[in-house]
Amino acid sequence: MSTSISAGETPKRSAMARMLDWRPLSMAARIGIMLLLVVPLLMAATFMWSMWDPSKTLPNVPLAVVNHDKGFERDGEFRAVGDEVVKGLLETGYLDFQELSDEDAHLGLTKGDYLFVVTIPEDFSERTLSVISDNPRQSEVLVEYNDYGGTNGKIITSSLIPQLQAQVSSTIAETYANETLSGLTSLGDGVKRAADGAGKIDDGLVRLQDGTGRAVDGITQLDSGATDLNNGAVQLDAGATELNTGAGELNAGAVRLEDGAHQLSNGLVTLKDGTTQLGGGAVQIDAGVQQLTGTLIPLLEQVQGVAGQVTPVISTLRSVGMNEQADRLEASIGRIDPANPQNMVNELNRLRAGTAELSYNLNSPDAPYISGMNQLLDGSAQLADGSTELRAGTERLSEGTVRLKDGTTQLADGTVRLKDGTTQLMDGGTQLVDGVNQLKDGSGELKGKLDEGAAKAPVVSHLDRSAKQMAVPILFEEANMHPTQAVVDPANPTVKTIESGFSIIVLLVFGYLVMAVLSALLPHVVGLRRDSRTPLGPVLKGFGLIFGINLLVMAVFTAISVLTGWRPDNWLTMGLVIALIAANGTALFQFFRILFGRLVGGLFSVGFFTLGLFVFGGIWPLPTIPGPLQFFHRLHPMSYARFAFMRATDGLYDSTFVIAIVALIAFTLAALAASIAIYNTRRHGAAGELAEDGLKLEDTNVRVGEQPLSPIVR
Repeated sequence: MSTSISAGETPKRSAMARMLDWRPLSMAARIGIMLLLVVPLLMAATFMWSMWDPSKTLPNVPLAVVNHDKGFERDGEFRAVGDEVVKGLLETGYLDFQELSDEDAHLGLTKGDYLFVVTIPEDFSERTLSVISDNPRQSEVLVEYNDYGGTNGKIITSSLIPQLQAQVSSTIAETYANETLSGLTSLGDGVKRAADGAGKIDDGLVRLQDGTGRAVDGITQLDSGATDLNNGAVQLDAGATELNTGAGELNAGAVRLEDGAHQLSNGLVTLKDGTTQLGGGAVQIDAGVQQLTGTLIPLLEQVQGVAGQVTPVISTLRSVGMNEQADRLEASIGRIDPANPQNMVNELNRLRAGTAELSYNLNSPDAPYISGMNQLLDGSAQLADGSTELRAGTERLSEGTVRLKDGTTQLADGTVRLKDGTTQLMDGGTQLVDGVNQLKDGSGELKGKLDEGAAKAPVVSHLDRSAKQMAVPILFEEANMHPTQAVVDPANPTVKTIESGFSIIVLLVFGYLVMAVLSALLPHVVGLRRDSRTPLGPVLKGFGLIFGINLLVMAVFTAISVLTGWRPDNWLTMGLVIALIAANGTALFQFFRILFGRLVGGLFSVGFFTLGLFVFGGIWPLPTIPGPLQFFHRLHPMSYARFAFMRATDGLYDSTFVIAIVALIAFTLAALAASIAIYNTRRHGAAGELAEDGLKLEDTNVRVGEQPLSPIVR
């Protein structure tokens, strides 16, 4: 096909044709367009990279929380710490948290609707409440990201995660404080009950002391009666001496005397047997008291050891204003304080010494009482023997029998007093038994209450692990659906590797950038008009050539993405998306080249790419960019390229995917249509202007891309 316009032919041009034929041919126009394009973009880029603080947009950034916590029952109380954490997150005014199901949250994360998802596991409460158990375990929270939602999202989360950790940790710290204070309260109740038991022991000891005193009084009276009995026996011996001269005369009296002497001897033997039984009882009492005090004193000495450990609790209670409880606790501890001379351990030691003394006096032959009793028994035996020998001369002792009767009367009175004393001794022994029984009951209650308090007191089985859990109550585990980078060694977080999430940078950011640069550098923008039979031919041939190059570039970038571990859900669908992205970039940047020329068009292409870099959502999450830039999000084809790429990668073929495909096709066709219209309008406009000047435009073998600026022939 040949094109030639000669002088004299001046075709008429419409307003639309003149508008489409305009192009910045002058230097001033080109500089003006460059300034209008480059300066705002440079200012926007400088602002976004140096001054933009995305943290102030946090109230507008959707976040999701998933709560799987089942709760945990401990000591009859059910706690759901996960619910408390979720409530705290939802009530945080500067965070836009939404509680969702696991399926909805991860679907939203896949779509890029949420910056991250916080997942609370099923055993969250169990781990949280295990701080003082036999198996303390730190609580874990999973935070999941998706770098397809914005690779710079980590800049926001790096400041947000510490706040999230503080929010969750404060709830757990409050739980730990409640656990500790509850244990201390239970310990205080146990000590108070133990003090009540100690008071009962003290009452029993008082009664035991009273009974022991009465037993001592009875023994004293018994000793006095024995003395009187001894005096009567002396008088009886004196009368018997006088009676010796008239023993024959008092034979009948001697017989009665012999009988009385034997009865006296038998009575003393009975008394000795009773004293032996009493001594045996005293031995049992002493053994019981020794055993009881041998059990109680070590126990109370252990309690005395605990007293020093409980003393700091008194100061703690006073510091929090619990003075009344502190006073009661201090008074109770004073009863077992080693520094108190009247403490229960000293009182029990004195009791043990008293019962030992009583047992000694009633059992030891060296004791004054037993020694006197033995002497009395020997004397009565001798008296019986003497009365037998005296019986032969009792007839002559008629006068002495009167005196003998007086002595025996006194002896009878003494034995009565001795009986009264032994009765009082028995009563005192009974009271002693009652007191010991009360002491036993009180000691049993004391042990029970102490055991109860010890059971309720906080017991830290693994101090190091519990301390670590209280210091770091929660571990935040991180996961990323499509990470751009991954840490190689947790001990050195500075060493990272490129991961599959880098594919969005390679295919979209680098892809559109390279296509923009190629459109400015390659000369072959349109084909030769002479080789085409239709007005569409030159533009479509140029489009086909650059599209093939761009498709090859995208194939290389696809291979690079595969090397990072990226794998789409369906290669056929992803191939369609990549082809549409290549076609879209080719058509758009060809349009700018045809509209503004190589230099200005190339700059405009790079500027348009830079705008897309800010607004398409793959670098900065959409809610975090300034409002004016958000306006361009739906107007830029890179946004729809991102939607199509994300959903093709994850196999999510929803309405957004369809809209993205349709939008890419629409942008591509619109750019091609505009390029064809502008190219043909300008070619006819250039021919018309030359015809007015008497010139013509010759067809020569020029390079593809130099039309419609072909050589002008005069």
